[in-house]
Amino acid sequence: MDLDTFMTTLYVLIDDWYKRDIEHTMQRHAGPDLEMSDSEVLTVAIAGQWQVGVPWRSERSVVRYMQQHGRHWFPGMLKRSQFNQRVRDLWAALVRLQQIIAQELWTGELYECVDCVPLPHCSLAQAASHDRHWLSGGLGYGGNQGGWYWGEQLLISVTASGVVTGWLVGQAQIDDRWMMEAFVSTRHESMRLMGPEPAPSKRHKATQVATAESFSPAIAAGVACPVPYLADEGFNGARWITHWQDEYAATVIAAPPSNTPSAWPRETKRWLSSHRQMVETVFARLYDVFRLNRLGAHSDWGKIARLAALMAAYNLGIFLNRLLNRQDGAHATLIV
Repeated sequence: MDLDTFMTTLYVLIDDWYKRDIEHTMQRHAGPDLEMSDSEVLTVAIAGQWQVGVPWRSERSVVRYMQQHGRHWFPGMLKRSQFNQRVRDLWAALVRLQQIIAQELWTGELYECVDCVPLPHCSLAQAASHDRHWLSGGLGYGGNQGGWYWGEQLLISVTASGVVTGWLVGQAQIDDRWMMEAFVSTRHESMRLMGPEPAPSKRHKATQVATAESFSPAIAAGVACPVPYLADEGFNGARWITHWQDEYAATVIAAPPSNTPSAWPRETKRWLSSHRQMVETVFARLYDVFRLNRLGAHSDWGKIARLAALMAAYNLGIFLNRLLNRQDGAHATLIV
């Protein structure tokens, strides 16, 4: 697909979804007519998330490109500061768009896969050189490569075919199980952060409890999942799994610790690992094509808006690939 066809198709799809499902929920303020419609802003914001096969390499450069070469698509293209403000104002519309596309792509999946991944804001040296960094964050440890980082963490849930159904950002030091607690409780009704009853041997000890302030706006979590969640060992624990089932009707499947009587045999662990591999594949695509590990946001709301645009872009890539009878994950070669 060439760039002109990509931009035109993107705008038509986004404008249709926006007018059908989102426009009536938007609040309007008195004032002059907008130079760019919401659909146009959403289109440029989502197109700007692609970092492969396009003539731009950042959201700053996509605005510059549209001002210099994209006036035939968007005659009223805004200046960068104005455009960024409009994108931040439309963050909830971007979240809703990602969820609408996920519903369009739903094909009777048997399970969803969940996992957490580091969301670094800057290097450790940059964080240490400032008394207070301009983004909320903290010191965390983890990821596929391991090691310390400064920032937050992202919990994401994807279908067996790799469609993003929901996500949540939390502080870097939060245990994966509290991330899952916030996620499934939000999907059930609202964020509750109850947690299971502590084990008898630990009732006299202080336990780490997350608060609602530890997480990003919960609207991005999505809706209740009618199928089980497949998770890694960071989400295990019989008390937690029972708690999620009893309180939120959420079935979480994770291998028990190896040093417990209920430990799984190697074959069962291998089965679970193979089925939840899709979430790792999604992370790889988000890194390679959309630069998830380099958001470059300059404010907390800018971070949320960019994440929302990134997730919507990822799902839209799958939608376009299916329209063209291509493999779902062929985002990197969609634009040529």
